[in-house]
Amino acid sequence: MALFADDRRWILAAALSAALGAAQAQEAQSQARAGAVADGVSSAVGIAAGVPVNPLLPILGLGMKAVTFKHAESLPEAERPRAYAMAAAGWQGSAAGNACAAVSVLSGGSFLPACVVVGVAWGYKTWKASERERLEAERCAALRASTRKSKVRCASTRKRVEKPVAPARPVLAAQDIATS
Repeated sequence: MALFADDRRWILAAALSAALGAAQAQEAQSQARAGAVADGVSSAVGIAAGVPVNPLLPILGLGMKAVTFKHAESLPEAERPRAYAMAAAGWQGSAAGNACAAVSVLSGGSFLPACVVVGVAWGYKTWKASERERLEAERCAALRASTRKSKVRCASTRKRVEKPVAPARPVLAAQDIATS
Protein backbone atom coordinates (compact mmCIF):
# COMPACT_ATOMS: atom_id res chain seq x y z
CA MET A 1 0.00 0.00 0.00
CA ALA A 2 2.56 2.62 1.05
CA LEU A 3 6.05 3.13 -0.29
CA PHE A 4 8.61 1.11 1.71
CA ALA A 5 5.84 -0.27 3.94
CA ASP A 6 7.82 -3.37 4.93
CA ASP A 7 11.10 -1.55 5.55
CA ARG A 8 9.86 1.51 7.47
CA ARG A 9 11.26 0.51 10.83
CA TRP A 10 14.69 -0.36 9.39
CA ILE A 11 14.89 2.90 7.46
CA LEU A 12 13.83 4.87 10.53
CA ALA A 13 16.35 3.11 12.78
CA ALA A 14 19.18 3.77 10.30
CA ALA A 15 18.26 7.43 9.92
CA LEU A 16 17.97 8.01 13.66
CA SER A 17 21.33 6.31 14.24
CA ALA A 18 22.95 8.55 11.64
CA ALA A 19 21.32 11.64 13.13
CA LEU A 20 22.74 10.95 16.59
CA GLY A 21 26.27 11.53 15.30
CA ALA A 22 25.32 15.03 14.21
CA ALA A 23 24.47 16.12 17.72
CA GLN A 24 28.08 16.58 18.80
CA ALA A 25 29.41 20.06 19.47
CA GLN A 26 30.97 21.42 16.29
CA GLU A 27 31.82 24.75 14.87
CA ALA A 28 28.86 26.68 13.47
CA GLN A 29 29.37 25.96 9.77
CA SER A 30 29.83 22.22 10.16
CA GLN A 31 26.94 22.11 12.62
CA ALA A 32 24.75 23.82 10.01
CA ARG A 33 25.87 21.33 7.36
CA ALA A 34 25.11 18.42 9.68
CA GLY A 35 21.71 19.94 10.45
CA ALA A 36 20.95 20.32 6.74
CA VAL A 37 21.81 16.67 6.10
CA ALA A 38 19.86 15.47 9.14
CA ASP A 39 16.83 17.53 8.08
CA GLY A 40 16.94 16.15 4.55
CA VAL A 41 17.34 12.55 5.67
CA SER A 42 14.68 12.81 8.35
CA SER A 43 12.27 14.43 5.88
CA ALA A 44 12.73 11.55 3.44
CA VAL A 45 12.35 9.00 6.23
CA GLY A 46 9.23 10.76 7.49
CA ILE A 47 7.65 10.70 4.04
CA ALA A 48 8.57 7.02 3.64
CA ALA A 49 7.07 6.30 7.06
CA GLY A 50 3.79 7.86 5.97
CA VAL A 51 3.85 11.33 7.57
CA PRO A 52 1.12 13.31 5.77
CA VAL A 53 3.24 16.04 4.09
CA ASN A 54 3.92 17.09 0.53
CA PRO A 55 6.69 14.89 -0.94
CA LEU A 56 8.12 17.91 -2.79
CA LEU A 57 8.96 19.60 0.52
CA PRO A 58 12.47 18.05 0.85
CA ILE A 59 13.32 19.15 -2.70
CA LEU A 60 12.26 22.73 -1.98
CA GLY A 61 14.15 22.55 1.30
CA LEU A 62 17.31 21.51 -0.54
CA GLY A 63 17.11 24.65 -2.65
CA MET A 64 16.57 26.82 0.41
CA LYS A 65 19.56 25.25 2.13
CA ALA A 66 21.79 25.98 -0.86
CA VAL A 67 20.65 29.61 -0.90
CA THR A 68 21.17 29.91 2.86
CA PHE A 69 24.75 28.60 2.65
CA LYS A 70 25.52 30.90 -0.28
CA HIS A 71 24.15 33.89 1.64
CA ALA A 72 26.05 33.00 4.82
CA GLU A 73 29.31 32.78 2.85
CA SER A 74 28.74 36.29 1.51
CA LEU A 75 28.35 37.80 5.00
CA PRO A 76 31.23 39.51 6.81
CA GLU A 77 33.28 37.12 8.95
CA ALA A 78 31.85 38.47 12.21
CA GLU A 79 28.25 37.76 11.14
CA ARG A 80 28.77 34.24 9.76
CA PRO A 81 28.62 32.34 13.08
CA ARG A 82 25.21 33.87 13.83
CA ALA A 83 23.88 32.96 10.37
CA TYR A 84 25.20 29.42 10.57
CA ALA A 85 23.92 29.01 14.13
CA MET A 86 20.47 30.18 13.10
CA ALA A 87 20.42 27.75 10.18
CA ALA A 88 21.72 24.90 12.34
CA ALA A 89 19.07 25.55 14.99
CA GLY A 90 16.28 25.54 12.43
CA TRP A 91 17.45 22.49 10.53
CA GLN A 92 18.35 20.41 13.57
CA GLY A 93 15.05 21.32 15.19
CA SER A 94 13.27 20.33 12.01
CA ALA A 95 15.17 17.04 11.91
CA ALA A 96 14.17 16.26 15.50
CA GLY A 97 10.55 17.09 14.72
CA ASN A 98 10.65 14.96 11.56
CA ALA A 99 12.12 11.99 13.42
CA CYS A 100 9.50 12.37 16.13
CA ALA A 101 6.74 12.54 13.49
CA ALA A 102 8.01 9.39 11.78
CA VAL A 103 8.07 7.50 15.08
CA SER A 104 4.62 8.84 15.92
CA VAL A 105 3.14 7.74 12.61
CA LEU A 106 4.70 4.30 12.92
CA SER A 107 3.25 3.91 16.42
CA GLY A 108 -0.24 5.09 15.52
CA GLY A 109 0.13 8.87 15.37
CA SER A 110 -1.13 9.64 18.85
CA PHE A 111 1.67 12.05 19.81
CA LEU A 112 2.17 13.74 16.42
CA PRO A 113 1.25 17.24 17.73
CA ALA A 114 3.93 16.97 20.43
CA CYS A 115 6.56 16.63 17.69
CA VAL A 116 6.32 20.37 17.03
CA VAL A 117 7.36 21.00 20.63
CA VAL A 118 10.21 18.47 20.28
CA GLY A 119 11.48 20.28 17.17
CA VAL A 120 11.30 23.72 18.77
CA ALA A 121 13.03 22.50 21.93
CA TRP A 122 15.87 20.87 19.98
CA GLY A 123 16.30 23.99 17.86
CA TYR A 124 16.47 26.16 20.98
CA LYS A 125 19.04 23.82 22.53
CA THR A 126 21.16 24.03 19.39
CA TRP A 127 20.92 27.83 19.34
CA LYS A 128 21.97 28.13 22.99
CA ALA A 129 24.88 25.71 22.46
CA SER A 130 26.38 28.03 19.83
CA GLU A 131 26.24 31.12 22.03
CA ARG A 132 29.92 30.99 23.01
CA GLU A 133 31.06 30.90 19.39
CA ARG A 134 28.75 33.77 18.41
CA LEU A 135 29.99 35.92 21.29
CA GLU A 136 33.59 35.11 20.42
CA ALA A 137 33.01 36.28 16.83
CA GLU A 138 31.51 39.56 18.08
CA ARG A 139 34.44 40.06 20.45
CA CYS A 140 36.92 39.43 17.66
CA ALA A 141 35.14 41.87 15.34
CA ALA A 142 35.23 44.54 18.07
CA LEU A 143 38.95 43.91 18.57
CA ARG A 144 39.62 44.31 14.86
CA ALA A 145 37.54 47.48 14.70
CA SER A 146 39.32 49.02 17.68
CA THR A 147 42.79 48.27 16.30
CA ARG A 148 41.75 49.18 12.75
CA LYS A 149 43.53 46.09 11.49
CA SER A 150 41.40 43.57 9.65
CA LYS A 151 44.09 40.88 9.80
CA VAL A 152 44.38 40.71 13.62
CA ARG A 153 44.17 37.11 14.75
CA CYS A 154 41.90 36.55 17.69
CA ALA A 155 42.78 34.15 20.45
CA SER A 156 40.39 31.28 20.55
CA THR A 157 38.83 30.47 23.90
CA ARG A 158 37.61 27.03 22.99
CA LYS A 159 36.75 24.77 25.85
CA ARG A 160 39.47 22.20 26.35
CA VAL A 161 38.43 18.64 26.88
CA GLU A 162 40.74 16.97 29.32
CA LYS A 163 41.09 13.23 29.26
CA PRO A 164 40.39 11.51 32.56
CA VAL A 165 43.43 10.12 34.31
CA ALA A 166 43.37 6.86 36.18
CA PRO A 167 43.69 7.35 39.94
CA ALA A 168 47.15 6.76 41.33
CA ARG A 169 47.62 3.46 43.07
CA PRO A 170 48.69 3.75 46.71
CA VAL A 171 52.19 2.54 47.41
CA LEU A 172 52.22 -0.42 49.70
CA ALA A 173 55.27 -0.68 51.97
CA ALA A 174 56.38 -3.71 53.97
CA GLN A 175 55.67 -2.01 57.30
CA ASP A 176 52.08 -1.40 56.22
CA ILE A 177 51.40 -5.11 56.11
CA ALA A 178 50.41 -6.22 59.56
CA THR A 179 50.48 -9.85 60.43
CA SER A 180 48.71 -11.15 63.44
